[in-house]
Amino acid sequence: MASEAAWPQRRGNLEFEDAIRCKYVTKNTQLGDGCFSVVKECMNMDTRDLFAMKLISKKTVQGKLWLIQREVSLLKDVSRQIRELEIAGQPCTDTFEGHHHVLQLFDYFETSQHIVLVTQLCDHGDLYENIIEAGSLDLTRQVKPYTACLLSAINFLHANGVVHRDVKAENVIFRRRVSELDEFARRGSNYDHTSHDLVLADFGLATRLDGSKDELRECVGTTSYLAPEVMKCQGIARLAPSKQNEIAPYGALIDVWALGVLTYFMMTGYMPFDCDTDDETRKCIQEGDYYVEDALRDDSNTENKLFWNFVHLCFNVNAEDRPSARDLRKHPFVHAFFHDEDTVEPFGDRIALRKSISSSSLHKLQTPSRSASFSSIAHLGRLDSGHDMKRTGSRGPDSEPFRETDRDAELNRVRETLKKTLSMTSVRPLTRNSDKDNSTFTLAPLPPVSSLMNGCLSLTPESKSNFNTSPCLSRTASTNDVSWPASSTTAETGAEANFSRKRGARFDV
Repeated sequence: MASEAAWPQRRGNLEFEDAIRCKYVTKNTQLGDGCFSVVKECMNMDTRDLFAMKLISKKTVQGKLWLIQREVSLLKDVSRQIRELEIAGQPCTDTFEGHHHVLQLFDYFETSQHIVLVTQLCDHGDLYENIIEAGSLDLTRQVKPYTACLLSAINFLHANGVVHRDVKAENVIFRRRVSELDEFARRGSNYDHTSHDLVLADFGLATRLDGSKDELRECVGTTSYLAPEVMKCQGIARLAPSKQNEIAPYGALIDVWALGVLTYFMMTGYMPFDCDTDDETRKCIQEGDYYVEDALRDDSNTENKLFWNFVHLCFNVNAEDRPSARDLRKHPFVHAFFHDEDTVEPFGDRIALRKSISSSSLHKLQTPSRSASFSSIAHLGRLDSGHDMKRTGSRGPDSEPFRETDRDAELNRVRETLKKTLSMTSVRPLTRNSDKDNSTFTLAPLPPVSSLMNGCLSLTPESKSNFNTSPCLSRTASTNDVSWPASSTTAETGAEANFSRKRGARFDV
């Protein structure tokens, strides 16, 4: 964590007096970026607390500001639910509490060029980078607790009427630790305690389960993680209204499918449905045809069998037969992390694991490239966004074809990794009280009442905004119902030179 010396200090001079008028100060360096936003580390000048600041370019999202409003509204509701649960203080004996692992919104406001979301600060990097660096994760120490943690977060969202729609490794980040692990964890226990740091982020594609049917027919997400029912919505805008109505809206279980893809990726280091062409990938997803190596399928190791059974349940093509996040808490693969689930569901009796005859010839078993959600901001809100798809692991136009020798080498590497993983002893009973102490969750503080920013135009903290407020209103009195001034704004323009001293936020970019 950066030292406080890197931020503006109280020097008692005019420079600092100007600085403290800025509620937030950012660093020049970026924590990350996207198609229409950048993320930077920032400090609240009132509290000296550090946060992450997501700056969304208004120019890029012009005409689609309602999408940002939807994201802010969802994050506000989720953060309110988190705060209510923490204040209530209801006891929970689960190893992971779902609301501890969902990104919290601290503040939000608008500048002349950006819409700004202030969220909790997390470490550099994400789960995708961890998997790629390791080749594949350890089944017992990492895959199981990471899956259980994400399952708890997804279950929390679904219970509160939210579907994420873009669960993937790139959207799983790690919270910064405020204290060292205790001696028990440092010695090494039965699972990796960095699983307590996991945070499910990026709610740009999230929507409400009780929203419009059109929203729940949007073909959005990342192709490698899409459920079959989302695939059916591709190109729906080109259909006649009568045909559109024949396509059923999807539901929360698309996140369960995506969790299965992510669990598979953590275990093997490659994606379950990726093929050499997008058409082949879509066909495999719609048929539930994913690669299972013969040696792993036939391995009698209990943990291995439970892993494949868990994944196979997630990959049920028929959403009505796919278990919910709540149901999967009872699965023997993860149930040890959920103490209140006394009954272990005999999921193994439902289905038999099988290998598709086409798997060996179609599937591309290689390290996937970093994925991008194909539903860019320009296409969101339209039912037809499938033509923008980018498949995880797609190769560039100048890359060489994937040779059979490459596939053999990759499989050999995976086999060696899994041999080491599957030879480990199974997880020991969890000591939940001590595990709770290793959680890094901290409830984000409310913004100080002395410097109100929520929903404001940042030129002054008094003027409310709905992301469409004119900068000329920044010097009017505070109001919840901003209206356009009747007089000409020519006189306002002459005061533009004073804006820099009146800003409610400063961006050192």
